Amino acid sequence: MQNARQLDIPRLIAFIAVCEEGSISAASRRLHIAQPALTVTMAKLESALGTKLLERDIRGVTPTPSGAELLARAYDIVGRAQAAFGDIQASAREPQGEVSIGLPASAAAVLALPLIARLSQDYPRIRLRLVDGFSGYLWSWLLAGELDLALVFDRSSTSGVHSAPIAHEDMHLVGVPERMKAGRTVSVSTLADYPLAMSSRRHGIRSALDDYAVRHGTALNVGIEIDAGTYLIQLLKTGAWFSLLAPCAVARDVREGTLATRRLSPTFTRSICLAQRRAVMGDTAVRRAAESLRQVARGLIDDKTWDARPA
Repeated sequence: MQNARQLDIPRLIAFIAVCEEGSISAASRRLHIAQPALTVTMAKLESALGTKLLERDIRGVTPTPSGAELLARAYDIVGRAQAAFGDIQASAREPQGEVSIGLPASAAAVLALPLIARLSQDYPRIRLRLVDGFSGYLWSWLLAGELDLALVFDRSSTSGVHSAPIAHEDMHLVGVPERMKAGRTVSVSTLADYPLAMSSRRHGIRSALDDYAVRHGTALNVGIEIDAGTYLIQLLKTGAWFSLLAPCAVARDVREGTLATRRLSPTFTRSICLAQRRAVMGDTAVRRAAESLRQVARGLIDDKTWDARPA
């Protein structure tokens, strides 16, 4: 217990702030405490643990390997404390406050409206801010603290963000029905025959698909890069272009007969991960929103609305 006293909550909060800001002075302003006092706090923390936690140079501070390990544990400890506080408060009142959620445009097509309906019904005092965009952008916004949680593709946890798969879905070739060959699948060996409109290489899914094609002895015939989901779908409907997408991105268009899909063969599967900023995982409103997102996603998968498999 004596050692645990050296890692009290205020010290851990201060350490988190220093790591996130990358500067003692910036962290002191954020915490509204004097810079010399914060410097002393960091020194005492290093002394108590008997190891260097921060690398200091003219550009600021960064965590050492020991510091990175402490940061991950600090997020967990502070998050649990915040969760306990929130749970006790929640027994007297319902969750409230703003929660910002990011959804990839493909998942938003099937998930956004049911999720809004669920949260509005179950937690009317939660103010939802819903953002859609490409997975790479959502990940960047999470890291920058602009989102509380998001669905992203094939991402591992970091010191600041916890990420875990909730579903898996297969990628398909998408185009207008009259230009699609018969059958339920399309061989990767023929992908070079299709002029593709794809997201740019700044997004992990694009790089993964490029690698997939190379592994099977071919290359994607990408004629245009477009990082705007709505315009990408409109472009496909012209009949001049194809793309590689998850079926949820065009489920409505397929039902209406304006687009068709063919599963890639061999199968290319991506993981859909629920990523949450560790700093807010203990917040009751954020936790309830994350739970609702998992439940709504699983329900849509179970009733075949979402062509995906539970993780």
